[in-house]
Amino acid sequence: GRARDIPHKDLSRFFSSPHPVTIRFDDPSENLPRQVCFYHTIRKIKEWTEEDEQRQQNLWNEEKYEGKKVVLAQPYEDMPECKPMHEWQKSQFPTCTVIHEQRLIDKEFGKFLASGAFRQTFEIYDRQTDSPVAMKTIREKRDKYRFTPYYMDRHRIDALIYERTSASPWITDIYAFCGLSGLFEFAGGGTMEDAILDKEEEGQKPFTRIEKLALAVDATSAIADLHTIDSINGYSAMIHGDVKLNQFVRIGNMFKLNDFNRGHLMYWDEKKQESCPYAWDDGHNGNYRAPEEYKVEALSEKVDVFSLGNIIYTIITGSFPFEGTFEGREFSSKEGRKRVKNGEKPPLKKEYRESDNPIDRVFLKAMELCFVYRWQDRA
Repeated sequence: GRARDIPHKDLSRFFSSPHPVTIRFDDPSENLPRQVCFYHTIRKIKEWTEEDEQRQQNLWNEEKYEGKKVVLAQPYEDMPECKPMHEWQKSQFPTCTVIHEQRLIDKEFGKFLASGAFRQTFEIYDRQTDSPVAMKTIREKRDKYRFTPYYMDRHRIDALIYERTSASPWITDIYAFCGLSGLFEFAGGGTMEDAILDKEEEGQKPFTRIEKLALAVDATSAIADLHTIDSINGYSAMIHGDVKLNQFVRIGNMFKLNDFNRGHLMYWDEKKQESCPYAWDDGHNGNYRAPEEYKVEALSEKVDVFSLGNIIYTIITGSFPFEGTFEGREFSSKEGRKRVKNGEKPPLKKEYRESDNPIDRVFLKAMELCFVYRWQDRA
């Protein structure tokens, strides 16, 4: 390919630069992903000054789109005492050669699967094992999702969380990462949302209580691993920030959590010996959010816990919280967000509320712990 963003003859001036360099190679096919390469070169430590550090920090903290300033997830207030909880949170481990070895151009080896908010996923075959892997990269033909510090940091955090949680059997594996692209464990069995709603819509035999419990165990175990790996004194180092049914994908006979591009790496107050709440000012219009997200207040890993309660609710009932018909009343997702913001819990039928079945009682207790209004009091 031809380096479009930076001519080859100009590359040498970046070899001593601490900043990322982007070289973009366009794929002639509109149906396959663009190859993107990011070279991260390192200066000697003695050449790296405080001014360089501040300049780099400012680069990652802010970016402007269409005249509006977008601020990355960061401490909720001006908290100079808040620092990254671990040194690895400031790093990244790109393995670009693995990405570039993949056969992305030949349609025989690549198939488009789906698009998310700003990434698209392809099924490709790994050159070494000739087995399917998932290739995620930035979406095509979307001017909003450019190669900027904001989106580079989103992917950096996504890859870091995958790397740190690789020991968990309930979280999908990452195989390679480079810039805005990555290779991940392939999940060909659909999502937990598909599994639950397809049974409801197609009139299939509903899940048994034991099967529902297995779904809940998969989801709960994934969140527990995410929140305990590298935690300090019970304070989580990482959060997902977008926990919902379609983030759990079927691999084999279990569901695994994936997709951390809305994740956050927690800051730490050494003096108070506690994590620092953070802010994420994007309106929080999703349907699985916690009250503090809708209110645009201080956030913590407890947003994942509240969202887990929504997942357990859907596993039990087969419907989304505050959506559909309940006792003759039609609910909408917009109304549901307002009710969550005001501290209401989703309605639950009497057959569940008053059940004596031990599995139902476990579900009810779990939801009770998740649906606590104040995040400071949440499980």
